[in-house]
Amino acid sequence: MNIPVLNGGLFKARREEAESRAAAAAKDVQALSVQIARDVRVAWLDATDAFRRLDVTARLVAEANEALRLAQARYDNALGSIVELNQAQLNQTSAEIAAASAKYEYLSRRAALNYAMGVFR
Repeated sequence: MNIPVLNGGLFKARREEAESRAAAAAKDVQALSVQIARDVRVAWLDATDAFRRLDVTARLVAEANEALRLAQARYDNALGSIVELNQAQLNQTSAEIAAASAKYEYLSRRAALNYAMGVFR
């Protein structure tokens, strides 16, 4: 018959090892929680910034359309040159490209936010 009462502190060492592993696992969970919260905050700020850019680019497109309308009227009345009209058309196209890029950026940032929050559709 073997009664392990005096085993050289084996049970105490095993208990301390288990407590140390549990404390390390708790610290890992805490570190991951902080990292996830940071990732969600950063993704939210990026998405908010991209959303605000949508309004700016929409106003840019509206102003480019108005400038093109005015340049077309000046050209039609022989008050402006073809270069002025072409520049207005180029500005309108550039504004539309910027608006499309801003929309893509917003949708991309929104998807990143959903991913960071764990929302999958």
